[in-house]
Amino acid sequence: MALWTDGVYQNKMSVIEHLEELRKRIIASLIFFVAAAIFSFVFVDKISDILRLPALDIIDNFIFTSPTEVFTTYMRLSILAGFIISLPFVLFQLGLFLMPAVPHDKRETIISWLIISFLLSMLGIIFSYFLALPFALKFLINFARDAAFPMISIGKYFSFAGALLLIGAGIFQMPVIMALLSQIGISNTIFFSKNRKYAIVIIFIIAAIITPTQDIINMLIFAVPMLVLYETGILASWIIEKRRGHEKRINIRKIT
Repeated sequence: MALWTDGVYQNKMSVIEHLEELRKRIIASLIFFVAAAIFSFVFVDKISDILRLPALDIIDNFIFTSPTEVFTTYMRLSILAGFIISLPFVLFQLGLFLMPAVPHDKRETIISWLIISFLLSMLGIIFSYFLALPFALKFLINFARDAAFPMISIGKYFSFAGALLLIGAGIFQMPVIMALLSQIGISNTIFFSKNRKYAIVIIFIIAAIITPTQDIINMLIFAVPMLVLYETGILASWIIEKRRGHEKRINIRKIT
């Protein structure tokens, strides 16, 4: 019986329980996401009107090129809206999954980073909606207007707009990723600062790739916020390291 009650067995059980907990959190997140997508489909006309606003006075009328295009487009739009609506719940489930493995004095930090991650995602979506999307549309439509008459299908527009919204949400996670790398000791402020020039080059390459128009003005619309976010990540990394050093000094004083 000792073989079944030693530390090895208990560790194996804890891993199994951990995986079971992960499965429960994933299932709960998927159920909420599906419910949010169904809810979004009920109000998809309203959501569609909101997402069309950046194209106001730029695209006069949308067309559809197949009988199923509007329906499938609205389905994809409902999924996108369901993802945005369910994001807080998914992050909440992630927090519940991480809590048992995190010391009590670090749990507030995890919760704070999850909240910051959500807020930055929303900020990235707002940035793309109000700035990146109208600028990109205006440039692309005006550029092509002399060459051909614009007839934009509703499916192509929503795919384009949805991609920009998700890109905005993604790039605004940069400070969180940098801070977490510092938190777990993979990187630090010195590394980020020393390699700033390489980061700037990489940021402009990424901005050139994700910018749909490939012109310098629209590329800067993405590049400048990414540069600011990189500096914000360095600041967050510095704060984490200062706090860690302060905690170590306190622990040393307690020991001595």
